[in-house]
Amino acid sequence: MELVRDLNMEADDMQVGLSAISSVSKRIKEVAQTHKPLFAGKLFLTGKEVCEWLYISPRTLQDYRDRRIIPYTQFAGKILYKESDLERLLEENYKK
Repeated sequence: MELVRDLNMEADDMQVGLSAISSVSKRIKEVAQTHKPLFAGKLFLTGKEVCEWLYISPRTLQDYRDRRIIPYTQFAGKILYKESDLERLLEENYKK
């Protein structure tokens, strides 16, 4: 009888452990989806992120690139924008 109680207790402990592992796994997946790795200490944004950040359309963003209003870099066919460049651009054009 004592053995049955010990097994049940172990099963409960196991359930708690599995629940904790599941919670950690879920949080890791959330962080992985939102984490943006730094490149040389700088954060780069995609065109979609820039459009959302500035409330502009992709066509307007392309126009800003063509007119050299917004600096960008192109690597392996992917266009990226340095977050610090965008922040500086906004600061320089801020009207009080």
